[in-house]
Amino acid sequence: MRLINTDTLVIEEFGFGEIPNYAILSHRWYNYELNLQDVQNRIWENKDFTDENKMKAIEKAFEKINRCCTRAKSDAFRYVWIDSCCIDKTSSAELSEAINSMYLWYYKAGRCYAYLSDVQSMDTFKESEWFARGWTLQELLAPAEVYFLDKDWNDLGTKKSLQEAVSAQTRIPINILSGADLETATVAQRMSWASKRKTSRIEDRAYCLMGIFGINMPLLYGEGERAFIRLQEEIMRISNDHSILAWRARDTRGGLLATSPDAFSDSDNIIHYSPFGDSRAPLTVSSRGIHSALRFIGLGRGGFGMAILHCAQRDKTTKPLAIYVKDTALTMELFERVWSETFESVDFHDFRRWRYPIRQMYIKMERIAPMGRVENSGNQRGITGDINDHTLLSKMVESLDAGELFRAAQAGDQDTVWLWLTRGNITANLADNKGRTALWHAVMGRNEALVKTLLARSDVNADFQDEEGQTPLSWAAQHGYEAIVKLLLEKEVDIEARYQKKTPLLWAAANNHETTTKMLLEIGANIEARDNLGQTPLLEAAENGHKAVVILLLKKGANIEVTDNYRWTPLSTAAKNGHEAVVRLLENNAA
Repeated sequence: MRLINTDTLVIEEFGFGEIPNYAILSHRWYNYELNLQDVQNRIWENKDFTDENKMKAIEKAFEKINRCCTRAKSDAFRYVWIDSCCIDKTSSAELSEAINSMYLWYYKAGRCYAYLSDVQSMDTFKESEWFARGWTLQELLAPAEVYFLDKDWNDLGTKKSLQEAVSAQTRIPINILSGADLETATVAQRMSWASKRKTSRIEDRAYCLMGIFGINMPLLYGEGERAFIRLQEEIMRISNDHSILAWRARDTRGGLLATSPDAFSDSDNIIHYSPFGDSRAPLTVSSRGIHSALRFIGLGRGGFGMAILHCAQRDKTTKPLAIYVKDTALTMELFERVWSETFESVDFHDFRRWRYPIRQMYIKMERIAPMGRVENSGNQRGITGDINDHTLLSKMVESLDAGELFRAAQAGDQDTVWLWLTRGNITANLADNKGRTALWHAVMGRNEALVKTLLARSDVNADFQDEEGQTPLSWAAQHGYEAIVKLLLEKEVDIEARYQKKTPLLWAAANNHETTTKMLLEIGANIEARDNLGQTPLLEAAENGHKAVVILLLKKGANIEVTDNYRWTPLSTAAKNGHEAVVRLLENNAA
């Protein structure tokens, strides 16, 4: 660590464990500041400058350093640290290390001098640009002692004596200014303190907050707003504070994460709160999004609902905050944040307990687009539609009659089925009095879209047998529902499951469903499967005169000499039933 000797104005370097007591400067930079090389070369002593403007800039910058050292020396500090000249900014590695260490350096300083170069007296104290800059936030919070000095280096007061004025200007609570642990403030609160502050470089809006959240990360100047996304990801690695999601903004380019501290401008009153004593589930970052176990309330069409966070607004301490999300595929697995301009304080008295079960949820993050292209996928009208409609739909699933679920599935009403399945007391495999689930009813109703949605859920049993032992595939194959058979086969269901001793292929062949037969054969269904009468698919098709199915089975190598329990061959059973075309086909094939 480099420090300026307040006697000699010489920069000295100290190793770990050898750092003496030092004061530190917090200031707004001039257009020109003396850097490390300038101070080492004592550039202010150079009399050969021909550029009068540069000479004046050097003199002004030197005066700041000199006055700071003079003040520190008078307060018995032999050394002082100043960011403009104690870091070698020509070394990117050193600059990165310094920025990652800066909060700690301010924290360990014996005293911090906050030099307000634009303040003449207390009358304009709150108007100082110092309160509007990003880096000065940590320089206010980290040191135990902060002395505010006006443009002439006169004392204005200290962080302690001016705490009410400072708190009013920064929205930082007095207890924090008095030395309370920063961890007592939620992530959202700390973000709100930075929301009105600016930095010269967009990345520094994130980098200047690293110390406040106790994290370190590499500096990547040029990454733009992505730096703030990375900051939030790093915070989630060490904290399960759900308030990091309690932001409001139209900009949803970051998905679940905010794209800048500005989104937290109204979050200074967010406090920790755990409904029902639930422990705060960790927030885990993965390629699928941010994963956590959250209570979820389904509200309306298109997978619209609320994810409940473990935080609340200070004036509504019994009502946890919830953000609006959308189940993107109606599978209760991957969500995205919508209607991000707002969040809600949820009154649990408005809902039955089983309306808000804990769900394992992935909420999408986005690869942030370049600045200037703000997308608003979360606006009210575009996503939520008619809120009254959602209210009516939400109230409907308060019913205790689960028959509504099965009627909705039979009718192919995806929204209503999804909403019923968000209830904690309803499972995806709930069956009616005939042992048929929502998937079953969707198959029987021939509702392809709903079948596809239900099959995409990890909690749906696609081989669920009804009270007679039939599966959805068996039903679809028996009735020739080709599109639904295809969906079920893609789910890798049991293609040999038997109903009334018949496999799906036997049902398809017996009922002349050529396309269904072909799909089952292509996926490997047993072409020689037999029922209780010894019938094979070829025997079934021949007996019923299904020429196209017979042709298909013969092409796939079906045994033409097979006999059933009564010794009937495909040829003899076709002849017995007068199916001349099938008889000729079998005779020609036998020849």
